[in-house]
Amino acid sequence: MKHWLCTVMLLGLIAPVSGAGEDANGAGEGWPGILKGIPDGSGALDFGGSLRLRWEYAQNFDVRRYNTRSEDDVLLQRARLWGRYRFGKSAFARIMLQDSRFCFSDQGTTLPYYNPLDVREAYVDWQHIGDSPFGFKVGRQSISYGDNRIFGPREWGNVGRYAWDAAVLTCDADYAKVDLLFGQRVLFDPDACDYHHHDYDMFAVYAQLKKRPPTLKTLDFFWALHYDDHDSTAGESGTDDRKTHTIGTHFAGALGEHWDYGGTVAVQRGEWGRDDIDAYGLNARAGYTFDGPWSPRVGVEYSYASGDSSPNDGDHETFDNVFGAIDCYYGRMNLVSWMNLEDYQATFSVKPVKNLKITLDYHFFRLASDNDAWYYGNGRPQRRDTSGTSGSSLGQETDLTAKWKLRKNLEFFVGFGHFSPGAFINHTGRHGDANWGFGQLTYSF
Repeated sequence: MKHWLCTVMLLGLIAPVSGAGEDANGAGEGWPGILKGIPDGSGALDFGGSLRLRWEYAQNFDVRRYNTRSEDDVLLQRARLWGRYRFGKSAFARIMLQDSRFCFSDQGTTLPYYNPLDVREAYVDWQHIGDSPFGFKVGRQSISYGDNRIFGPREWGNVGRYAWDAAVLTCDADYAKVDLLFGQRVLFDPDACDYHHHDYDMFAVYAQLKKRPPTLKTLDFFWALHYDDHDSTAGESGTDDRKTHTIGTHFAGALGEHWDYGGTVAVQRGEWGRDDIDAYGLNARAGYTFDGPWSPRVGVEYSYASGDSSPNDGDHETFDNVFGAIDCYYGRMNLVSWMNLEDYQATFSVKPVKNLKITLDYHFFRLASDNDAWYYGNGRPQRRDTSGTSGSSLGQETDLTAKWKLRKNLEFFVGFGHFSPGAFINHTGRHGDANWGFGQLTYSF
């Protein structure tokens, strides 16, 4: 209890101070400025951090399962402190400590919200070595590209889902930036230091093209390998290694001043146990922003991830969401994954005042294959009907969120979500509507 009282008191003290040195344009010279650019020998030191508090209320579901028949609320706290030593313009070493805790929940420490003080990042980054296009980033790090669907750290989680002990070799040329990656995913341990890894390796090539048509702001190509040689992946034809190759592209752009568009296309091949992998996923979106007050934007989006059409044909057809985030893409409530999914989305947003954005999203979820499972936000199967007689309609979700940048370093985020189950859920077990609400305050320096 004392820990939480200190946290709240600290937030109350730093919030008003954060704006003390701000000018009319919001660019501050407040106290955090003294933590940047501290001379030290031939280099300079920077320090920073963040404190995030979020209250969540959930009815009839939690982060592990749907239909809990209960209500629960939780107060989440995540504190980060980082330091960086800059050797010059293109080289630095960085370390970040993270402390994640929660209270008030009825479910104890079994929830994935708790991981006390540990090392979140610790790496050396040196780009354009000797004015060449080559560089590297080695050590514990977060990895994100594009829209975070293929590589993303999942920052919404209180602990964060993806952290890597990895090496990234870079060639940053005039026409493209190409990264070669190898890494192992960090296994978070609430009872000890995070020095263990999940039982698989990651290999990847990610290329970001710089020479592209003027209507394209982003054009990326990628290959990623999820490699598990522990002979423990169970397929329809038997147990063996897992080698999932994901190849695809991500793009985003604009047409004129009003239209925006983007998408990701990925194909998966390889081996799942003794089965052959034959899966694919895609996302496509388009939006139009109107002139006038509040800058209203309307948009549509479609996400697809293939499912397994037959449980006994020796083919693994269920697409998985690779190493990507799901935190805001397939409904804010995280009741589905980018696995055996069709997600039809409509979105509407306005900006009533500067630094305030209000967004309304509607999702209609379906199973891509009636014979495959409904995969929850944690990537695990929630329910399955191999006969396919329960239908494909998972349900509908509506989310209303508002994000307000109160000051330069202080942000308030609030939202509400409602889920109504469809025929598949109604026919495969207990069901009922689910509700969710949250309020989050983040201070960074």
